[in-house]
Amino acid sequence: MQINSKSLNIGVVGKGNFSESTFRPLIEKGLIGLCCGLFTHEYHDIIKLRSYEELEDAVDAVLILDADYCTFNTISDLIRSFKHVFVESCVFLSVREIRQLKSLAYEAGVRVQVRMPHRFLRTYRDIKETELQPHIIECSHYHPRSQAEGHISVIEDLLMPDIDVVISMADSRIRSVFATGVGVMHNDPDVVNARIEFYNGCIATMSASKISDKKVHKIRFFENNNYHTLNFRERSVRIVTSDDENGSIVKRANSQISDETNFHEEVNEAEILEKELESFYYCIELGTDPVSILDDYLNSRKVADEILDQLERNFRRK
Repeated sequence: MQINSKSLNIGVVGKGNFSESTFRPLIEKGLIGLCCGLFTHEYHDIIKLRSYEELEDAVDAVLILDADYCTFNTISDLIRSFKHVFVESCVFLSVREIRQLKSLAYEAGVRVQVRMPHRFLRTYRDIKETELQPHIIECSHYHPRSQAEGHISVIEDLLMPDIDVVISMADSRIRSVFATGVGVMHNDPDVVNARIEFYNGCIATMSASKISDKKVHKIRFFENNNYHTLNFRERSVRIVTSDDENGSIVKRANSQISDETNFHEEVNEAEILEKELESFYYCIELGTDPVSILDDYLNSRKVADEILDQLERNFRRK
């Protein structure tokens, strides 16, 4: 797909995972013209600004790459100034505030994209393209205990991406959510089990742990006569049918597809943010919805909040 594009003037707020290797390819492709920074790294190609007022005067879109700056007042002020906004995290926003931001963005005619890195993995797109109608979904997301990586939230860091995948693949309204958790080594749940029931009869069981002996991240989708295993660690989708006990591996494509958005090109962890920002650019340029909109995050957030509510009632601190 060939697009006659123009450069976008952007402002970067916060440091986050933003690095010179992230935005250098965007500049070389001509997607970014002027690049301004507020509370961010002092790279050669970033013009350092002193206030949000200067930012609003200089740019078309703002990338908030630090969760500490993803506040309702900051995002809403930018939207009211008719700026497109890329949001690193909505963890500090309430459901009501997210709904307000959605309404403000609609009124201002701007795009708001929420960061969902898993949606830019080829394996995620592979499983989406299968058009499954699963009856049972099983999620296993286990992370080894490591003080070097800092605090990990079982809900926000481990369960939330999987909840998004489950909701997307079940393709039905949620009927009920049940959850329980225990704190083995921390004063917050480090092992959580949840069960989500949908009105179409699909049932998802989810298990997450941050004290596992090894890393595991798999989601299995069961239908009549077959099941698919999405393995985020191995970047593969395995299909097992009633006629094939060993199953077959559908691997990611290594060849680059001729598509300037690069949505179908496999990326490694370091390149995901670059591809997210590239897709953000194209949704602005083409006037389309972002790959991950506020509604998508909101749907997962409602389930996560329900799980948290139940954990508060059932979880016993040490």
